[in-house]
Amino acid sequence: MNSSKPLLWVAGALGLSLALYCAYLNLQYFGNISFLAAILGLEILIASLWNFEQRFLTVLIVVFVWAGIRIPFQSAGIIGRWAVLFAGALVGCIIWLNSPHRPFRTMHLLAFFCVSAAFVSATVSPFIQMASLKSLSLGLLFLFCSAGARLALVGREERFFRGLIWGVEIAVYITAICYFGLGTPFWGNPNSLGAAMSVACFPILLWGWIVSDGPVGNVRRLFALILCTYLIRFSLARAGMVAVVLVTVVFCVCLHQYKLLVKVSALALLLVAVAGTFAPQTLTKQLDDLSDAILYKGHKGEGVLGSRRSPWDASISSIKAHPWFGTGYGTSPTGEDPGLSFGTVASSAETEREHGSSYVTIAEWVGLLGVLPFIAMIGVTLSNLWKVCSRMNRSLDPTHYSIPLAMVVLAGFVHATFEDWLFAVGSYLCLFFWICAFLLADLVPVAVDIPSKVTVRSFPHPVPVDFGVVAPNR
Repeated sequence: MNSSKPLLWVAGALGLSLALYCAYLNLQYFGNISFLAAILGLEILIASLWNFEQRFLTVLIVVFVWAGIRIPFQSAGIIGRWAVLFAGALVGCIIWLNSPHRPFRTMHLLAFFCVSAAFVSATVSPFIQMASLKSLSLGLLFLFCSAGARLALVGREERFFRGLIWGVEIAVYITAICYFGLGTPFWGNPNSLGAAMSVACFPILLWGWIVSDGPVGNVRRLFALILCTYLIRFSLARAGMVAVVLVTVVFCVCLHQYKLLVKVSALALLLVAVAGTFAPQTLTKQLDDLSDAILYKGHKGEGVLGSRRSPWDASISSIKAHPWFGTGYGTSPTGEDPGLSFGTVASSAETEREHGSSYVTIAEWVGLLGVLPFIAMIGVTLSNLWKVCSRMNRSLDPTHYSIPLAMVVLAGFVHATFEDWLFAVGSYLCLFFWICAFLLADLVPVAVDIPSKVTVRSFPHPVPVDFGVVAPNR
C-alpha cells in the first residue's frame, strides 16, 4: 500500500502540470466572460455530482428555474439545463443501479413506454430533428426521476422535506420582494407567477404550516402561506386559484379539519367585508375587474372558457389531421412556411403554439395511439394520490411525507387542465411536478402499510382543529 503512494503523487503532479500547460496555451480565452462562466458552471456541476444525493437535485432545480425566469444570464441557464439534466440522469442511474435501493415500479415501466411513443411520433414529424431531441429530453427527465431523484429522498426523508419547505419559503419571499418592492416581474407573465405559486409552493407551505412544531416556525410558515396566497390572487391566474381552492378543500376534508376550513373561509370573507366598509366603491370596481379577469379573461362575449376555445379548436383540428401518431412530440406545426428554421433544434413560431390544456397538447403531439401510455401513467399517479387521501381520511395523520407530494400532484393535474406545461420538459414546473410524482410512487406503499416515521406528541384528540394550532413535526 505504501509503495503505491509515490506513484499517486507523481500521477497527480503530472496531471496538474498538464492542466497548467493547457491553461497557458489558451490564456486568451480567460478574458472571455462566457468562457469563464462555462468553467464556473462546470465546477458547480462537478461539485454537485461529487455529493450527488445531497446537492444535485437542488442544483438541477435552480438551473431550470434560472432558465425560465427573467434574470441576468438567462441564456446560460437555457443552454446549461440540458447538460445538467443529462449528467444527472446518467450519473444518477449508475449510482442507483449499484446501490441496494428499491426496484423500479409500474410507473417507471410506463415512463419507458411514454418515451418510446414520443420517439415514434418524432419519426412522422416534419420537424424530425427537433421532435427527436425533445423526445430525448423527455427520456432524460424520466430517467432522472426514476433513479437520481430517488437518491435524494430514500433514507433521508426528514432532511429532504425540511430543506424543501425552506426552499419554498425563500422562493415566496424573493418573489414578494421582486414584485412588490422592486417592481420586477421576474417570473414573466402573470400565468407563470400563478403556476409557480399554486403548484410548487402553496401545497408544500400548507402542509408545512399544519405540521410545524413551535410558535416561531408556525407563525413564519403561516406568514409565507398567506403571502403565497396573495401572490396567486395578484396574478389573477384562474387555473392557479382553482388549484389552490381544490387543494385546500381536499386537504381539510381528508383530515376532517372542517372547522379550519370554515375559519379560513370566514377570514377571507371578513377581509372582503372590512375592505368594503372603508372603500365600497373601490371594492365594487375591484370585484368587477376580478370577476372579468378570472371568468372571462377579456373574452366576456364568448363565455367563461372563451379564451381557451380558439386554441382547443385548433388542437382538435390538428388531431383530426394527424390522428394516430400526432404531429411529433414537442412540435405543433402552424402551417406557416418554416423557412430557415426547418429542421433546427430550437422551437419557433412555426413549430409551437398555445393549446390551452396539457392534455390536449400531448394528444396532438403523439396521437391517439401514442397517448395511451401517457394516460396510463397519469392514471397510476392519480391512483397514488387516491391512496394517500384514503390514508389521510382513515388515520387523520397530517405528518406523513407522502402528503405534500400528493397535494403537489393534485394541484398540478388541475392546473395543467388550462395550461400547456405538463409535458414541456424545458419548463421548471414540469421538472418539479414529475419529480414529486415519481417520488410519490415510492412513498405510497409506506403511507398505506407503515405508520409515519415522524415523531409526534400524543394529543387527546386525533388532530387539533383550532385555527393556528398544528400537530408538531421535527
